Amino acid sequence: MNILQISFHTAPMNNLGENDGGGLSVYVEAISKELAKEHSVHVITGEEAKNINKKNLKLVSFNLFSNQENIEEKRKYLDEFIDKTFQYVEENNIDVVHAHYWLSGLVAEKLKERYKIPFVFTSHSLGIFVQENNLGRISSEKEIFNVADKITASSKFEQDNLSNRYGVNVLKINTVTPGVSEKTFKTYKGGKKKNTILSVGRIQEQKGQLKILDIFKNLQYRVKDLELVFVGGPSGVDGEAYLVKIKNKIEDLKIEEDVHFLGSLSQKKLAKLMRRSKLLVHSAENETFGLVAVEAHRSGLPVISINQGPFKEIISNNKDGLVVQSFESIQVYDFIIKLFEDSEFESELSDNAVQNSLSFSWEHTSKALKKIYTDIII
Repeated sequence: MNILQISFHTAPMNNLGENDGGGLSVYVEAISKELAKEHSVHVITGEEAKNINKKNLKLVSFNLFSNQENIEEKRKYLDEFIDKTFQYVEENNIDVVHAHYWLSGLVAEKLKERYKIPFVFTSHSLGIFVQENNLGRISSEKEIFNVADKITASSKFEQDNLSNRYGVNVLKINTVTPGVSEKTFKTYKGGKKKNTILSVGRIQEQKGQLKILDIFKNLQYRVKDLELVFVGGPSGVDGEAYLVKIKNKIEDLKIEEDVHFLGSLSQKKLAKLMRRSKLLVHSAENETFGLVAVEAHRSGLPVISINQGPFKEIISNNKDGLVVQSFESIQVYDFIIKLFEDSEFESELSDNAVQNSLSFSWEHTSKALKKIYTDIII
């Protein structure tokens, strides 16, 4: 089977945490490597990247834009990308297409119209969550959902939103959870941990990192040697402005010496940081899954989140983390203080987190996708 993965706006296997590089890139890279064990996989992108040509796996960049350009700027290259994709498909015998994010979905739609190639669509993020409709995103998503042969949802939460808010026929939706790299994310018993709170994700308003600062300031009065570490760089049109807002508040709270920005990290370096930290705080309210929570759990790191959707499917309160309505809840402070002061509680949470993560694997994800591909090929 010849499989084409389309990731128009961001290049898998490029640096993570920079502009648009995040969970989508991890997902496409991981499934492509797994699928390439048995099938021929082509990954195409518009973002500048080094081409890769290994056995059964190709990454081809059309080098239309850099990773520093925002999504609106990248959108201008879509027609050119579609033309180049047509040419690529004509030169390669593609059986099935898997499009990632709505802009790639528009490309897959054109491919199906011209070449009758069936396609699977994975949104990774929904316009209804970010209200980013200045590019006609929500109407485009509805059109893609209508034309796609199959749609994958990463969680029951996403499936419900596709069905109830977009009107997608449930028979068209397959829930396929993402996985986690077993080689990269793991825990080491006896490893020394610091009093570190992590925030992992691209820096943009919808990720909500600003909400973490007040918690951290209040906890400093109770927990000694506490530090807050942000992983990820500015993303989107207002990413830089949001970073400035965060840094200004850090100055106002007088916590500059205890808050650190590491920017983009490789998966290997992120896993190492997770293993020596004590807590991951996830501040984005709307996401379709939450890959970072599973990666944290596999590293033995408990997670606190205000996400009332998929994180409730991943986290069990007071067993491997906590999901709350607001970071201002007294539950948050009680949980964190106990975590940092009670070593037995910390060890129990860590063990439960690892156990919970074992059901997520890229091998299972890829097997589920392979079945979907096979079913839609005429």
